[in-house]
Amino acid sequence: MELMKKNIHTERIKSKALLQVPLETDINVSDAKPDVAKVIYDCGKIKVDEIKTGMNKIWVKGRLCYQFLYQTESEDRALAGMEGDIPFMEEIYLDKLEGQDRVICKTSLDDMRVHIINSRKLSIQAVISLEPRVEESIAEELCVELDNSGGADLEKLEYRKKSLDFLETIVKKRDLLRIHEETRLPAGMPDIGTALWKNIQISSISFRPMDEKLGITGEISLFIVYREDASGRINWYETMIPFNGSVECQNSREGMIVDVTYETGHEEITVKEDSDGEFRLIGIEMTIELEIKLYEKESTSIVADVYGVSCEVQAGIDSKQFRSLCTELNTEEKLTRSIKIEDADPKILQVCHSDARVKLEETAFREGMLRLAGEIELQVLYASNESGAGLYPVRSIVPFEIAKELPGVDERQIDQYSLSVQIPQQTVSIKDSSQLEWRGTMSIELRLYSANSEDILTDLNITPLDAEVLEKLPGFAIYYVKPGDSLWQIGKKYYVSVGRIKEMNNLTEDEIKAGDKLLIVK
Repeated sequence: MELMKKNIHTERIKSKALLQVPLETDINVSDAKPDVAKVIYDCGKIKVDEIKTGMNKIWVKGRLCYQFLYQTESEDRALAGMEGDIPFMEEIYLDKLEGQDRVICKTSLDDMRVHIINSRKLSIQAVISLEPRVEESIAEELCVELDNSGGADLEKLEYRKKSLDFLETIVKKRDLLRIHEETRLPAGMPDIGTALWKNIQISSISFRPMDEKLGITGEISLFIVYREDASGRINWYETMIPFNGSVECQNSREGMIVDVTYETGHEEITVKEDSDGEFRLIGIEMTIELEIKLYEKESTSIVADVYGVSCEVQAGIDSKQFRSLCTELNTEEKLTRSIKIEDADPKILQVCHSDARVKLEETAFREGMLRLAGEIELQVLYASNESGAGLYPVRSIVPFEIAKELPGVDERQIDQYSLSVQIPQQTVSIKDSSQLEWRGTMSIELRLYSANSEDILTDLNITPLDAEVLEKLPGFAIYYVKPGDSLWQIGKKYYVSVGRIKEMNNLTEDEIKAGDKLLIVK
């Protein structure tokens, strides 16, 4: 008797951790930079450069790259910019980690503040989160049928099958998408003299599995503040740059479930001359580091259990876990916020730029609901016709609490989830000279995975039925069904096939209930 088996590939989380790290450093203003009067705009990005693994621990080496725009102490309140990085090296304990395991580390900037110590020295305080995890690939063998060329042994056996639904991992890989784009200043805008602030961010990105590759489309937000070449006045330019590309994915095809996480790697913004020798071209180079997983929903019939009718059967049963997709959620929430500037601040003439950063403080799955709570940190730059031609900041916080129904989801079965919360669209309008209105769209993408345990037949040993056991079996018996009984359990107890019990009792279905009387004939 042979077990006909089917090979499948799935995965599970082997180990994970969460570490919050405070970072603090003082920086000196370089001799080439003017004195600092007020920091008006800042941003930070975390870059992981290296992950070293050992037994039950990892070392994460990276840096917090910061950038800020400030007003100088000159009479005309001119603008200047500074950038740099704060290196870090953290040791994190990861249970069950082995040296050859590949670690994925998700990062987030929880908070960053820039304080002025004096006009030539500043302090940066930040809190970052590091979330390393190890996902283990598993190859399993499922018994889908019993094979007996002679056919004699199968007559001695009673076996049942069940349907198993699971996600099979088709593609699991790390890859890199390189982006090379170029944009030109619109006609009528002055040439770029000195760039004071250059920043790019991925505003939106989507992934689509295709035949043997993964298609990627999105938009990059570009914002540059510069000093004009001729007059030396401050100007700015903001635009959205679409991009698309693809990476090779062997065995990929349309219709698969795609789960991709990404981090931006190398970023470079250069101001270049056009064919007329004018500095009007802006070149962008960016790498996006991708962790790609493509799944396919599978449903297969497997042999669940076996017992002997005229023989003894020792069935090897092992409990295995299989991942399945509980639910997917793609939704949007509209948010608004009125922002009032302080009475002492210059009045608003024109909005230049806005930035919204989501800080999730709670993610909970309770009573068939997804609950998200947190806040959006807003930074807005505006121009004024007062006090020169500078740019001025205004900051605000937008708290949010969102609840979404997740029908049929049991939070106790959730094994892992993939959650992306972004602000792909936002606008800032002027209500009056001292008040702004921010409107944004929050995009929520959620995939919930469950890990279900199933008993799997791994091996089968058939021996002749012991004569003493056979003698002890009654020639016939009346069996009173107890709560929780099934025809399978009763047949296994009396070495009688389920079909034989149904035939002797004129049953057309397998359903029985407590109190029923069944005739059992040896």
